[in-house]
This record gives sequence, C-alpha cells and structure tokens, in this order.
Amino acid sequence: MAQSAGDRLLELLAREWLSALHDAAARLTDRLATLGPDPAFDGTPFAGRVLARVDDLGGVPVLALVATLVGGTPSGPHVAVHGWRDAPAPDSPRGLALVVASGGPAVLAVTVVPGEPRAVVLRAGGLTGGTAAVVGLPSGATLQVSGTTSAELAAAVLGDGAPPTPAAAVGDRVEITLERAGPGPVWGLPGGPSVRLGAVSAQVTVAVTADGVARSADLALEGGEVLLAPGFLAALVPMDLTFPLDLDLRAAPGTGATLGGSPSLSARLPGPGAAPWLDVVVDVVDAADGPRAQVTLTTAVDVDLPAVPVHLRAEGLGLALALPLRPGPGFTPAPDAVRGAEPTGAEVAVSVPVVSGAGVLRRRGADLVGALAVEIPPMSASAFAALTPAADGRPLSLLVIMGATFPPPGVQIGFGFAVMGLGGVIGINRRIDRDALLRAVADGSAAGLLFPADPVGAGERALEVLPAVFPASRGSVVAGPMFRLGWGGQVVTLSVAVLVESGVDDRLTILGTIVVALPDPAAPIVLIRATFAGLIEPTVPSVTFLASLEGSHIVGAPLTGDIFLLTRGGPDPELVLSAGGFHPAFRVPAGVPVLRRLSLDLSPVPWIELRCEAYVAVTSTTLQLGARLELVAEVAGCGLRGWLAFDALLQLDPFRFVADVSGGLALRAFGRKLLGVQLALHLEGPAPYLARGRGSIDIFLFEVSLDFEVGWGRPAAPLTPAPDVGAALRAALADPAAWRSRGDPPRGVVLTDAAREALGAASVVDPYGSVTVQQTRVPLGVEIGRLDGRPVPTQRWDLVGARLRDGEPARTSPLRADFPPAHFLAPASDDEALATPAFLPLVSGATLTPEPATGAPLRPVDLSWEERVIVQDLPVPVRAGLGDVTGLDALSAVLVATSVDDGVWWPEPEVVVEVVPAPPAVAVSTWSMATADVRPEQTVLEMEQALGGFGDLVAVEAWEVAVR
Repeated sequence: MAQSAGDRLLELLAREWLSALHDAAARLTDRLATLGPDPAFDGTPFAGRVLARVDDLGGVPVLALVATLVGGTPSGPHVAVHGWRDAPAPDSPRGLALVVASGGPAVLAVTVVPGEPRAVVLRAGGLTGGTAAVVGLPSGATLQVSGTTSAELAAAVLGDGAPPTPAAAVGDRVEITLERAGPGPVWGLPGGPSVRLGAVSAQVTVAVTADGVARSADLALEGGEVLLAPGFLAALVPMDLTFPLDLDLRAAPGTGATLGGSPSLSARLPGPGAAPWLDVVVDVVDAADGPRAQVTLTTAVDVDLPAVPVHLRAEGLGLALALPLRPGPGFTPAPDAVRGAEPTGAEVAVSVPVVSGAGVLRRRGADLVGALAVEIPPMSASAFAALTPAADGRPLSLLVIMGATFPPPGVQIGFGFAVMGLGGVIGINRRIDRDALLRAVADGSAAGLLFPADPVGAGERALEVLPAVFPASRGSVVAGPMFRLGWGGQVVTLSVAVLVESGVDDRLTILGTIVVALPDPAAPIVLIRATFAGLIEPTVPSVTFLASLEGSHIVGAPLTGDIFLLTRGGPDPELVLSAGGFHPAFRVPAGVPVLRRLSLDLSPVPWIELRCEAYVAVTSTTLQLGARLELVAEVAGCGLRGWLAFDALLQLDPFRFVADVSGGLALRAFGRKLLGVQLALHLEGPAPYLARGRGSIDIFLFEVSLDFEVGWGRPAAPLTPAPDVGAALRAALADPAAWRSRGDPPRGVVLTDAAREALGAASVVDPYGSVTVQQTRVPLGVEIGRLDGRPVPTQRWDLVGARLRDGEPARTSPLRADFPPAHFLAPASDDEALATPAFLPLVSGATLTPEPATGAPLRPVDLSWEERVIVQDLPVPVRAGLGDVTGLDALSAVLVATSVDDGVWWPEPEVVVEVVPAPPAVAVSTWSMATADVRPEQTVLEMEQALGGFGDLVAVEAWEVAVR
C-alpha cells in the first residue's frame, strides 16, 4: 500500500526532530557531566534525576527553539531546560529535559538522553486530576499541564524506544496544551497574496488504555485569514478574495497526520461568492536544506465580465508557503516566504450575435496545453496547442493542431465526395511517441484531436493526450496536412492527418477516424466508428496499422474491438495481421499492443446478458481463430449462466493444428450453484492425433467428472525422397543473379558507360572492388533438418574458402539474409514453434575481396620546376606642388594618386600560397580496367611502368591537361 502524505509528513517530522534533539544533547555531554541534582525537585517523583538548570542555549539551533517555551517564575509554575538522568545513580546516562514544574509535587518532563534506542520521552508524576500548572510564556502563549497519574507515567512521543511503565494504571492521562490568542503573524507581501494566522492551540495527549499507551497531537488554527491577489482579473472585474482560515491538524502513530480528517492532507474551506471555496493541500517536498511542508491554498474564480458577453474562469489561483521540517535557522518562515501559485488553467467563453467561441488552457507537468473553438456561421474552427518553455538546457517546443469545418454538404469534388474540413499540424522540437499513439487509438482519445465537434468539451481528454503523443524532442519536427472527406451525404466520413516526422529518424504517421452510418446518418441502424493510426518507418523498415472500434453498434448492439497489422524487416522481421487478438498460447511478438476481442453485446433486456466475441489472426507461420459466447440470465442472483468457447491454432508449414472447445451451463439460486454441466475438449494433430477431454456434472453437494485421452496414428513417412540440399545449394550459387560486382575505382579514373554496364552485369570485376555471392535457398552455418518444409537428414553447410582465379585466394566476410526457421529447422514442440521468431538473420553468402596487390619496388624520381611571380605594374607617383593645383584636372590626378585603395600607399598583407602536387590523371579505355594496376598513391614513373604494356595509354600530370 502506498504511503499517504500524512504518514510521510509525520515520519519526516519525527525523524528530523529526533535527530536534531539527540545531536544537541550529545554536543552538551561534557557540560552535562558537571551538573548536580536540583534540590528544588527533592519532594517530587523526579528527585535526584532532574539536574541543574541549563540557561545558555543560544549555541545550539534546535535548543534555541526550545528556549521559546521557557518562562514562569522559579518560585511558582515555570518551564525551564535542565540536565537529566534516567536514574539517581551518579553513573546513569545524562541528557536534557524540558521540565514543567507546578511549584508542588506535580512535575512533567520531556527528556532526551543520547544513545540507543533514540527516543524523546514524556514523563509525568504527581498529577492528581484537573489542571496541575499554567505557565505564561514571554511569547504571549500559555502552557497548561493537566491529567492524572497514579504513578510515574513514561511514554516515547518520538522514536521507538518506549520505556516501561509498570506502575501506570489504565486511565492515567496527561495533557499538555499550548495556546496563543490571535491575531497572529502575517506572511506575505503588501498588496499581494498573504496569510494571517489567528488563534493557535496545540495539544499533546498521552493516555494509558487497556491496549497500551495512546499518543496523539492536535493543532487548531482559528480566526485566520487568507488574501489572494487576483492579479490581472482585478482590472477586469472587482472581487473580494478573502477567505477565513480555520484548520485542524491531528497526528497519531498508526494513522499518521490528517488535515480535517483527511490522510491526504487536503481540505476545502468556504469562500466568498466569486470564489466559493478554497482548497488547502499540504505536501512534502525535498529541498537543498532539508524536507519542507509545502502548503498550497488555491481557488477557482468564475465570473462574468461587466458590460461584455464574456465568461471567465481561472483555476489554481492562490499562494504557496514552504514550512521547513528540520529544526534550526529559518525554521520560522520569513514574512516574504509566501509566493503566488501559478494558475493551473483558465477557461473563457464569448458569445455575440455573429461570433461565439470558447477556450481552455491547462498546465500538464512542464507543458501548457490548450484548446480553442470558434464558430462564425456557417463555418467553425478548432485548435489544440501545446507549449513547453525552454528551461535547464531544454529548448522551447511548440505543437499546434488546427482545423476548419465547412457546413453540409461541404465542397463537392465529384463522384459523391465532398471536402468537409481542412487543417494541419505543425510541431517544432516535437516528435511522435509510437506507444503513446497506439494507446490513444486503443482507448479512443486520439479521435478528439481531429475536427472535434466540441473541442472545449473534448479538450480535457485531448489535453491529457497531447503531451503524451507529441512529447518534446530536441531537433525533431512534425508537420502535415489534415482533411475531412464525406461521401454520400455523410454516410461515410473520413478524417485523416498525414504527418511527416523529421529528426533522428524520418517517419510517416497517419492518424484518422472513419464513420460509416447506414442507412441515414441522422438515425443510423448500423454505425461503425473507428479510430486508426498507421506508422511507416523506412529505416527499420516497418509498417504498423491499428484500428479501434469505439462507439459503434449494429441495430443497437454495441460493437467493440481492435484490428492490427505489422510488417517489419531488418534484424527482427515479423508479419502479423489480427482482428481481435491472438490464440491464448501464442507468444505475441515485440511491438504488438494488447488487442481487444471483436465483441458484440446482444443483451435484449437488462436482466439478460448475451455477449459474443471472436478473433482471427495470421502470422508468417500460423493461422489463429476463436470465438466465445456468454449468457447470463439472472434476477436477484437466481437464473442461468453459460458459455461456449472455441480456440484453434494452425501451423502452416509443417501443417499442424491445436483446437480447444469448452462449454458449460449452470443453474444458480441466491448466488450459489445448484446444478452445473461442463465440457472441455482438446484436439491436436495430425500424425499423430491426440484427443483429450473432461466432462463434469455438479449437483449441489457433489460433483461427478469423466476424463479421457485418446491418441492414434504415427508420424507420416515422407512420400518423396528427401531433397538434395547440396544440389539445391550448388544450383543457387551457380545462378548468375546470386553474384554481384561492386567497384570502387581510384580517384582520377573515369569509367565509360560500357564499363559501368559490364560491372553491373558482373561480366567483369573491378580490381579495386569486391564480389558478393548470396542465396536464400539454404541457410549456412547452422544445422538444418528441413528444406522447404520437407524433412532431410540433419546437416550443416559452410563456406570455407573462395578464390577469384586459380592461385589467387580471396578474403571472405559473411553476408546474412532473413530465413523462416520453420522451413529449415528440425520439428519442435508446439510451444517452441510458437516462441520462435518468424524470421532469423542467418548466413546466406559472402563478400569476396582480393588480397592486396604487391607491385614493383618504388624508385626515386627527381622532379624540377620553375617559379615565376606575376604582379601588376606599380602606378607612377604623382608629384605636384600647391601652386600646380590650379584646375580640376590636376586636383583629380592628385586624388587618384593618393587613393586609400592604391597598393602603393596601402600595400595588401602578404598571402602565403601553398602548392600541393596535383593528383595524376590517366585516360583509359574500357578494357584496360581488367589488367592495369593503377592506384592514386602511385608516382608518374610507377604509372608509366604499370601502363607500359598498353601502347595507346599515356600517363600525364593533371596540370598538363586542359579542360574544355
């Protein structure tokens, strides 16, 4: 059972205070060792155990909080911190005690002694009934102790180390009450949300009962006030958001903490007219300085704006206050600790003579999601949106789904078809979650995203689906059109969104709904309503299709169920087609969701339930079908119950079937079976056949049953000789279609069209490429017991070597292809056959690569070249005196000569030019490819030697070739 918020709050409070008090007592160990007994307590039950008073507590944070409870007069009732020991013996362990002295024999002490077990113990003695002590504290609060103790009463209020109380009697009771009159402190900012405490009353009760020691604590707040700031709403409509604050918090072992009796720590308080209630929720959150109690006070504002036809509703308007649970600095909240709570949602509705619309906005985790509907007769439009703000390295992401519908009969496009609506989907930094989409299709919630008749009404469900189906994903984009088509006057209506996802993987997704209403959409006798989704993933590759029937009926009989298609290649190939699910013994492949049976409810009257369901499935190796009929006809637990079921599974190759038929009928009276008959039959075969069954009759007090099992036949002998696997493999390898040549010519080598055709036909081989041979007739590297489903002696075939020509071995690397194991593996049991994947990637051939060629040794070659630098002519400087500048021509010449762009006056920086040897190029004929050993890393000399046998070929350097 999950831990409630109240249990967690009480557990954390006890842990934090127990740890802090024990650590504080341990820090004062040396100081406590010097304290002697306080003689003021010699006439009390705690004589010799209460030690001298400890006044200086400022150095320990938790004790500074305890010090706020110290007060009174030493000669009368007072509260003080003393040293403590559990026994009068001098060597008894020492600790601290908060002692309430009455001025007489009545004494109460809350003690902490370091060590194990760790506990905070309340001890009381000398209480004779009524009020024993009333102490006024400097804070203005009053501490009161009352109760009855026949002897010393001791009980652990924190921790598990409860001391024994052998002398305590049933009925002994101690009550400690701390009260402070209001008004109390105010937390909040001026003009903003704030909380003002009223009167505070806290009470701790310890009582001895017949079942043991009962402990409880109560906290009551009365006369407080909560003020919420409406923010932007205040500018639209005046409203009073002041709420009275009266709360009761109770804590007890076993029940945890409760708020107004609720273990979930939530309560609803009354409020003013505009906001008729205030929700109070207490939750525990983790923070850097320790756990905190998060108190949230929220309301919903429901108003009509004055002078305009607009209705507005805002939810989650309120404030939040964090209260530390760990005693120490900052335990008491600062006045500005209150912060406004972010609204969780808003709704708006507008109604004017021409335009009407409504919208809703909600917060779902990190997403802001909304829906909008606008109607401008005769058209209407709807939109959904999801926005995730950027935060913590997460980019901003946005998704918008928009659609507009046309009034009947739509835009006619011929042949009875009409366009009823248009729209689109765009998502930035969004992707499509395949599993979430299939779940949304199965439960029907995805249908609300496509042209909903009431977007705001359907929005609540759609707003939950939107962030799940389209989660945020960095760098992914989803986009596509959306349209609605009608045929035959809306006899058939199709709504489809075609979405293209671009990101890590490019995918195509189709989401849609189809509605078939016969004979008249206004009053259909047959209504088929299906939501479907198709996912096409080229990288796998795979095609997935799921259709779910929801809200369908045939002559009033509800029809439900799922249809699924999966075709997948790659390393885990699969073929699955199912309507209504699978045989119970079939192992469902990965990627196939749970499918509902195709079911039809034929119940004619409420007290007669008649339901039938069926399924049919086809995979690469099996055919499955089944049905079930159930009848319940009862009134007040009296009547009939019966069923008839059938399940069959056929394995196609080798042919084998398993079938089960069961049925039963029972007569019941007042919820108990009076008479019942059951029958179950199992049949499998062929070669051999097996029939197994059980029948039973149940007559009230006894049951009679009959079991049988019959087998006949033997494994059928092969009608034809076993096929020759070796011959089949040789024929497959000899097929020219099994061979492919792959070329990788060196840089600078240009192939002619004839050369490319020869390489493609594998009539020649590129010396720099490879040859592949692959067949799908026989899997290699595994033991096989069948060929094409026919039994053969167990054998294994491997490729152990290859050569490209005599004396030239080739390096080999295996190639794999998908093989159906049922066609090649030895027969297995039915369970193993069902558990085996439809296809397995097995070795089918190899890639042949020639060994690296070895050529003649390299010879040094001397290269020489000439360098020449070509620059523009330097301009001649113009020399002129001021007296020569007598006309515009002379002035122009001076300006040109002194131009800032002239290289003489402003030389350009030097540019370093690196000369890289140009790669050689060789012109070859089509047939030279077969023998010329030319590689891009060769020198000119090596190329000339390699081409020495070809008189019509010349090796040249690239710079000597002019490209025209």
